[in-house]
Amino acid sequence: MKNFTRKGKLKLNITIVGSGHGGSTAAACLARDGHQVSMLKLSNQPNEHFTRLEETKCITLKEGEKEQTVPLHAVTRDPAEVIPQADIILIYYVSNYHKSLASALAPHLQKHQTVYICPGYLGSIFFLHELKRIGRTEDAPLFAEGETLPYSCRITNPGEVTLYSENYGHPIATIPADRVQEACHTLKPILGNCIPRENIAEVALHNPNLIMHTVGIALNAAYIENSDGQFSMYTEGFTPSTWKVAHELDQEKMDMLEKIGSKRRSYIEEFKVRTFTDPEAQSDDEAFAIYADSVKDLRTKSVNNRYITEDVPMGLGLLHSLGKHIGLPTPVTDSIITLSGTMVGEDYFLEARSIEKLGFKTAEELFSFISPHKTTKVY
Repeated sequence: MKNFTRKGKLKLNITIVGSGHGGSTAAACLARDGHQVSMLKLSNQPNEHFTRLEETKCITLKEGEKEQTVPLHAVTRDPAEVIPQADIILIYYVSNYHKSLASALAPHLQKHQTVYICPGYLGSIFFLHELKRIGRTEDAPLFAEGETLPYSCRITNPGEVTLYSENYGHPIATIPADRVQEACHTLKPILGNCIPRENIAEVALHNPNLIMHTVGIALNAAYIENSDGQFSMYTEGFTPSTWKVAHELDQEKMDMLEKIGSKRRSYIEEFKVRTFTDPEAQSDDEAFAIYADSVKDLRTKSVNNRYITEDVPMGLGLLHSLGKHIGLPTPVTDSIITLSGTMVGEDYFLEARSIEKLGFKTAEELFSFISPHKTTKVY
């Protein structure tokens, strides 16, 4: 007999991998909606927030004037305890660690499951490689990837999250690409409006953070380091000059989308699809201003944070690698990679999520793997 949530939706057994801002907020929102939610943290690094969740088996969600504490089914560091039983696995984890996550989770994954990786940045590929390595290809679940986390949120106290805004639209793709409608149906009870996209490379390139996070931090370094933690990126970081760089970076991204056979969509066009029920109701400037105001309390105190350490190597690094293989110059991308790496003392070209790191020699091999039933010509 099927169980339903208090909102009339099918009650699902959901495991969330990741206990950061996004994973914790997803746990709170989905538990509030009546799903059976478990949380999995894989590192042994001490964390006061996760320890509180382990002790109480509940989490507090704050949204505007509303506050609600909801129960969690399980909070653990053991994949065997919460992965095999799940209907849906949400991987809301820093994408730099997708390969190590694949090693930890692959032995426990089941064929009937849907695994949603967000942000995706082609991380599904590591899981499929690992399943093949350990002889479990026949047990592979359906992998879906998203562009960016559904929530703008923060852990505001141990055991407590604050939700500032929530996306309306969720563009997703699957591997293999022809199972995207199946994933949209499966994920609808927890994401809502799922929007099918061509393949996981298109979804990766539409991650807004490879543009907004990288430009917003790299070009505001002095302000950030002099602001004593008060820098609000979306309300203060995008001036006319900064927007020029963002727009040129967006052009490089759209050139790449066109080159791989996907529709040419701008950052702001895709942003409006994710953010608003009617994307055409506001002008581009009005739409961005509405969102910026909703997240004005999100502050940045350091250049050396995941806006750089994740989105430069995983996002811009991928764009650079595709460009190198296809023969499409990416000068703005390359400049931001160089500048960001110099500021934090890292070689982000070396750390990039490249075609080679994903296990392929050519772009053609990559696209044959993610879209086996469609010929994608890349030149």
